Amino acid sequence: MRVTILDGYVDEPSNLGVPPFISPYPRYLAGAVLESGHEYEYLTIDQVRGGRRPGGDVLAVISGPIVPGKYLRGMPMSQREILQQATSFEGMKILGGSLARFRAFDGGLEKAFDHVAIRDLDACIFDFLNGGDFKDRDRTIKEWDRWAALGAEVVKSHPDFPEPLVAELDASRGCVRYMTGGCSFCIEPMYGIPKFRTADGIREEVRRLSSLGVVNFRLGGMADFFSYMAKGVGESPTPTPNVRALDDLLRGIRSAASNLKVLHTDNADPAMIVAHPDQAMAALRLLVKYTTPGNTLSLGMESADPDVVERNNLNSTPETSLKAIRMINSVGAERGENGLPRLLPGLNFVLGLDGETQNTFFLNLKFLRTLLDCNLMVRRINIRQVNPVRREFKMKFRNLFHSFKDRVRLEIDHEMLKRVVPRGTILRNVHTEMREGKMTFGRQAGTYPLLVGLPYPLELGQSIDVMVTDHGQRSITAVEHPLDVNSAPMAALSAIPGIGAKRAARIVRSRPMKGPKELHACLDEDSAAANAEAYLGFPSG
Repeated sequence: MRVTILDGYVDEPSNLGVPPFISPYPRYLAGAVLESGHEYEYLTIDQVRGGRRPGGDVLAVISGPIVPGKYLRGMPMSQREILQQATSFEGMKILGGSLARFRAFDGGLEKAFDHVAIRDLDACIFDFLNGGDFKDRDRTIKEWDRWAALGAEVVKSHPDFPEPLVAELDASRGCVRYMTGGCSFCIEPMYGIPKFRTADGIREEVRRLSSLGVVNFRLGGMADFFSYMAKGVGESPTPTPNVRALDDLLRGIRSAASNLKVLHTDNADPAMIVAHPDQAMAALRLLVKYTTPGNTLSLGMESADPDVVERNNLNSTPETSLKAIRMINSVGAERGENGLPRLLPGLNFVLGLDGETQNTFFLNLKFLRTLLDCNLMVRRINIRQVNPVRREFKMKFRNLFHSFKDRVRLEIDHEMLKRVVPRGTILRNVHTEMREGKMTFGRQAGTYPLLVGLPYPLELGQSIDVMVTDHGQRSITAVEHPLDVNSAPMAALSAIPGIGAKRAARIVRSRPMKGPKELHACLDEDSAAANAEAYLGFPSG
């Protein structure tokens, strides 16, 4: 029997699966199929959109845009597309992923499938292939480890393999705050008592992925990095971080992937950091030691309004979040070899929660201005409306939401970008991904990658170094580095700070140039020439 795995992409609080990321779910499912003695085929929804048709005997659809965002390319599978693929497939059809688990779909969708897996899709299909019955259960820890390694070869069928593909790694499931119900909107506490994979199991998975050619990894399957194997889970919503276990985890991944280029993490609970400052600082130093620059710890602050924090059982007060941001900055602000600070916080704001008033938006903006005043850095600020997956919420202030978002982008994000990547910063290994008009867009591999726009057409699919020329609200403008003075297009020369179109034209008319002397001679100001010289490359010798 052949099972076609259709990856419709997931976007969860602790799991990314939209390109260039691949979630672990297809790998688990492939492992379960192989262990059952059957075959699989892996397709992404983008490949299907491009004309590929699912075949085989069983269609297993993975979908879960629970916290959807904006994507450069690769959109999660829509419910219309899910229905279309299910109705046109002649064999057995099963829907899985977080969309199915949390029933976050229209009722009519269920009728198109033979089964909707409300627990782990891989375990469901494993039981079906071995006994003929569908069972809704979670995979065991041993199955988790076996299937992750056994199904690793799925990555070779992904269009982004080997680069810029980023393989998500699950280290745990659930939230240690499950005992209090967790945040009112979040799905993680709904998994119940947290489960942790062993460092040995994760290391073996990474070793297998690395042997296949994967070089970029993200520890995304964690509601909170500091809670991994924490001491006192179930006794306190802020158990003590297990520094030794975190060291084993990170060191094991690095030892298993000899060709590793990127290792990043994701979520962090500010309350955990502040409640255990000594252990948290030790863990932060481990992140700086073992992970690669550009890493971001996403802090689930959600709101700076104390009333909203209390009404929604949020994990962090504004004061706690500020302390955590200071601690992360104190350890991770140093610039690394790829051009980015080694470790910075990210902030999440969720609007539409219970208790929200007009003052909520004022308090959120005030908090962000405090970060600027205190000369702190955050890598990115996510602002989204609450997604009613867990229960219904009433969005009262839609106009204020959009106004707040615009002000943050204009007043905060722009200034933060100037701190994180000042003009003249060299960013290494930017992968060119798409063109829009004459603009080329690329990103470095990693968590929450910074969007880089180059104002001229470039070949896609290549990895280049760039130098920052200007800042937008959530993206930067850059040019290749070094920029060949004798072949660079006018648009690239014009983008260099202090040059502009007229001086770029002078450079073009004066080509070919042998060295900086000719550059200074053709421009009207030495300061402009000196500035351009930092961006330009001249013939050797």
